Amino acid sequence: MTSPDPADREHDTTVPAGAGRRTLRAVVRLTRAVGVLAIASAIVLPNLPGAWVGEWVGAQVSTTAGWLRQVSFVQSWRMYAPNPQRAQTYMNLTAQYDDGSSAHLEETRQERHGWGRHFAWDKSRVDIWRHYANFHPKNANDHRKWYLRGVCVREARRGHMPQKVVMEHVTRRFTNPAKVAKGAPALGRPRKSLVTVGYCRTQRVRQMMDADPLLSAG
Repeated sequence: MTSPDPADREHDTTVPAGAGRRTLRAVVRLTRAVGVLAIASAIVLPNLPGAWVGEWVGAQVSTTAGWLRQVSFVQSWRMYAPNPQRAQTYMNLTAQYDDGSSAHLEETRQERHGWGRHFAWDKSRVDIWRHYANFHPKNANDHRKWYLRGVCVREARRGHMPQKVVMEHVTRRFTNPAKVAKGAPALGRPRKSLVTVGYCRTQRVRQMMDADPLLSAG
């Protein structure tokens, strides 16, 4: 048996099997990295301010984003906050009594003194209920109905049963941050609108009062 000629080994171009697998793995890793970067660019670049990326890059990004919409590949910060809060809101409640007099209730006092206060992280259960009762003021809202019925019972406990409770929605829009940085107020002017009237002499409210242990004890 003869050994291979050294000269033949010098001209052997066969790639070892192990080297081929390593090359394939490197190509796969590179392809994955490029794919991740491409997806990240498609998500981030269309949402960057035009002044950051320049006019030409911005035009190219917009064109690419248009192509991606054809296959429903659309990314926007709106998907995380589709309808973000744009204003601070409160409710105003005014009680009207049988003798024709009226009085502002505690919800109105909260509105008068609550603007600009730290509110988001320390809401009580009542504050949360008020928020939902004040939600979508132009639409029907069962939370609102039950809240106003509860107000009737609350005021009856305090000895002043209203004939009805007038609810108004008060809102102040958030000012654009750029304007705030230049010294503008953080909140716009208050805007008030009538939401509904809750009547306290209804059968449902009477049932609630009959079942209320504090009123029964009194």
